[in-house]
Amino acid sequence: MQSIKRAAGLALRLPQARALSTGAAQAPPPSVLRPIGSRRKVALSAGEVGTLSWPPPQAVRAVDPLPETIQAWMMDFETNNPLEILDVQRSVFAAPIRTDLVHRAVTYERNMKRQGTHNSRTRSEVRGSTRKVQPQKGTGAARHGTRRAPQFVGGAKAHGPVPRSHETGLQRKVWLAALRSVLSAKYTQDQLVIVDNLEIESHSTGELSRLLQANGWCPLASTQKPASIMMLPLMGAEQPNGLRNLELASRNIGGISLMNACDAEVYEILRHEFLIMDRNALDLLQGILRPL
Repeated sequence: MQSIKRAAGLALRLPQARALSTGAAQAPPPSVLRPIGSRRKVALSAGEVGTLSWPPPQAVRAVDPLPETIQAWMMDFETNNPLEILDVQRSVFAAPIRTDLVHRAVTYERNMKRQGTHNSRTRSEVRGSTRKVQPQKGTGAARHGTRRAPQFVGGAKAHGPVPRSHETGLQRKVWLAALRSVLSAKYTQDQLVIVDNLEIESHSTGELSRLLQANGWCPLASTQKPASIMMLPLMGAEQPNGLRNLELASRNIGGISLMNACDAEVYEILRHEFLIMDRNALDLLQGILRPL
C-alpha cells in the first residue's frame, strides 16, 4: 500500500514540475546585455530583469509658440504716412539683446579704423653727437655716454609707440549676433523707420532738413539740438538720381550719416538715434542675418 501511495504522489507532482520547467525556458533571466554595434557588455543590476532598448528614444523638441514674423509699418519717406504693414523676421528684429556681444563688435570695428601710424624716434634716430658727455669718473655725477639718451631734453623716447596694426579678430557669428541685437534694440525703442525708398527729387540741403524736421526725425533748429539719423539705403554700382540727390543733400547736415546697406556697421547704427532703411535694405539684412 505504501508503494502505491508513493507512485500516485509522484505522478501528481510531475505535471507541476514540467509546467515550471516550461515557464523557465520561455523567459530566461538575461545575465549580460550587449548593445547593438558595441563590444562592451552591460551587466544588469541586482534584482533587475529586462531588455535594453537601443537606440535610445529621441528627445522631444520644444515648439516655439511665437510666430516667426512680427509686424512693422512701412512709411513714406517724404510725408511719413503709413503705406502698408510688413512682416519682418522675429529672429532679426526681435532677437535677444546681447550687450556683451555688442561691446565686442564695437571694439572690433573701432580697432579696425585705427590708423596705427604713431611713431617715436629711438636713440639711433635722434640727431646729435655720440661724444661722451663727461668723463666716466671724477665728476661726482651720474655716468652718461650720449646726449641722445631718453633722460635728456631732446633725447630719444624709451619704449615709445611704433607703427603697427590695431586690428583684432572676431568670429563672424558673433558680429552677426551683435548686429541683430542692435536692430532689435532699434525696433524695440521705436527708432527703426522702414520706408519704401529714400530717393528725393532735389539735392537741396535745406529741403532735406525741412523734410526731416517735419517728419519728427530731426529736432527743430530752435532747440539747437544736433540731429542723429542713420540712413541705410541699398546702393548699387549705378545709383539712381534720387539716391544721388540724397547723398549730396545730406553732406552738409551735422549728425546725419548715409551708408550703404552692404556696409552696415554695428557702431554706426548704435551711435545714431534713428535708423531709416528702405525696402531693399530690409530684404538684404533679413537674408544675411536670418539664422539657419
